[in-house]
Amino acid sequence: GRRLFVAAAGNQDMEWLTSGLRRDVCVLLYGEQRRAQTLKSAIEARYDWRVKPDRFYGALDALESNGFVNTHVEGLEDVHSLTDAGRRSVETHAEWLCERVDPGSEAPGEDGDT
Repeated sequence: GRRLFVAAAGNQDMEWLTSGLRRDVCVLLYGEQRRAQTLKSAIEARYDWRVKPDRFYGALDALESNGFVNTHVEGLEDVHSLTDAGRRSVETHAEWLCERVDPGSEAPGEDGDT
C-alpha cells in the first residue's frame, strides 16, 4: 500500500540525485541555506579538488528546474535551499545508506556470501 507508493515516488525523485555532484549539493543544503560560492567551496573542500564552475552551476540549475532546490536573492547574491522534494530525496538516500552501511557489522561478502 502506502509504503510501495512512497518507495516508487522516492525512486522517481532519486533519479535526479544519481549524479554525485547533485546529490552532494542537496546534502549540503539539508537543513540550511547557502550562497552558491559557499556551497561550491564546501564541495571542493570535501573532495580536495576544484569543481569547474559550469559543471557546478549546471548541477545547481538542474536541481532548481526539477524542483529540488529553491533560489532567492539576498543583497547581490543568490541563496539556495532545498524544497520539500529535495529534503525527501536526501532523507530517502540517507535511509538507503543506513540500510546498506552499518559500521558495526561485517561488510557484505565478508562472511562468505556475495
